[in-house]
Amino acid sequence: MGGADQGCRHQPRLSAGVERAMRKTVIAASAIHVALSAGAAAQDWPSRPITLVVPFAAGGGVDVSARIQAQRMSELLGQSIIVENVGAAAGMVGGQRVAKAPPDGYTVLIGNSGTHAYNQSLYKKPLYNAATDFQPVGLVSESPRIIIARKDLPANNLQELIAYLKAGTNTAQFGSAGVGSGTHLPCVLFNSAIGANVTHIPFRGENPALQDLIGGRVDYMCATVQTGAAQAREGNVKGIAVMAEKRVSIIPDLPTTGEQGLPGVEASVWNAFFLP
Repeated sequence: MGGADQGCRHQPRLSAGVERAMRKTVIAASAIHVALSAGAAAQDWPSRPITLVVPFAAGGGVDVSARIQAQRMSELLGQSIIVENVGAAAGMVGGQRVAKAPPDGYTVLIGNSGTHAYNQSLYKKPLYNAATDFQPVGLVSESPRIIIARKDLPANNLQELIAYLKAGTNTAQFGSAGVGSGTHLPCVLFNSAIGANVTHIPFRGENPALQDLIGGRVDYMCATVQTGAAQAREGNVKGIAVMAEKRVSIIPDLPTTGEQGLPGVEASVWNAFFLP
């Protein structure tokens, strides 16, 4: 998530991405208060702990972002923020948990492109209406996806991965955080662009999918750049390409899809706070 000064006399310095996220937390916390200001209990808010629902399993990119935000929000509001992971159905179960919660400002959702855009079109009967069941509060972050592969895959760059997938489309598999998630659709875009028919293995969250990728049980995935880059730097997986127009500072040596002959195949996912 970012570097720190190495000198022992200096305080650790947050990365620009985390600093931007924390500034957005300040705005979001203020926006929650404003959103509640018309209610009779607004002046007393928050008088008890707030639950921040993460609609995915612990350890994934959304969860990591949520915990950073929760820490700063707790400092700003003077109340504990309880992070609750409710992962299933590509985030819809957690989204439903918040959609049906009392609209009193004590249950907040960190949703994303998957929970509030993709799912509404992919499922015949979504568990909620993203447009009417929530009060949007504020954007938290936006980040590109990163294509990563198991470390023993016989491909070291995007063109080699494309050749591998086209040669073995009957056995290749990619993992995701679930059907309609922000780690599913980017890989569908990639597979469609190269004309490969790859089996999709959905998990209950990004971290379970990542663990199976590290274990060699799936071939690749389109992960959040935060978690994917960290695992690639540690050598647990192979970094293949950043699905963005420009390289990213978190893993500057990894070329983009465009640089590797696949221009326009880009995917970025936003995270945002929502109230019931």
